[in-house]
Amino acid sequence: MPTAPLRSAPSERPNAADSELLAFAQGAELAVHDLYTKAIDSGRFTGDELTMLEQFAAHHLAYAQSINGLIGKDATNQRNAGVYGAYSGQMTTGSAAYRTLQALENTLVATHTDILAKLENHDAAVLVASIITVEARHAAVFGVLPNLNLASALDNTASSIAPASNAPAATSETTVAP
Repeated sequence: MPTAPLRSAPSERPNAADSELLAFAQGAELAVHDLYTKAIDSGRFTGDELTMLEQFAAHHLAYAQSINGLIGKDATNQRNAGVYGAYSGQMTTGSAAYRTLQALENTLVATHTDILAKLENHDAAVLVASIITVEARHAAVFGVLPNLNLASALDNTASSIAPASNAPAATSETTVAP
C-alpha cells in the first residue's frame, strides 16, 4: 500500500496578503453556514431535504475551520455580516431559500476562484481549490430540485465579492539554467 510522501519541511504560513484574503473567505463561509442554519431552523424542510441542508451547513463550517487552522491568529472566526445580511431576507419560503442558497453557492465559487488567483501560499491555494469544487457541486444539487434548473448552476454568472488584495502584482520571470 503506497503511503503519502513526507514533507521535508513544514509548510510556510500564508503571508499577510494571503491571510487577509483567507480571513475574508472564512467570514463568508461562516455567513453561509449561518444561512444554512437559518433554513434548517425555519421548519420548512424535512427528511432528505433537511439532511442535505445539514450536510451543506457542515461543509461550510468545516471550510471555515480549515481556514482557521491555516491562518491561525489572523482568523477572525466571525461571519461576514454583509454577506449574511445580503442573503438573509431573501429566504422567505422553501423555494426562495433554495434559489438564494444556490445563488450564494455560485457567488462563493466566483469569490473563491478570484481569491485562488491571488494566493501565493501553496497550501492555501490547495485548500481554496478543494472548497471551490464542492461548492460548485452544491449549486448543481440545487439545480436539480423542483422549481430550479441545472443551467442555473452550470451557467454561473455570479460575481466575486472578494476584496482586492494588497499583495504586489505578480510578475512572470523565467530563469534559464546555465
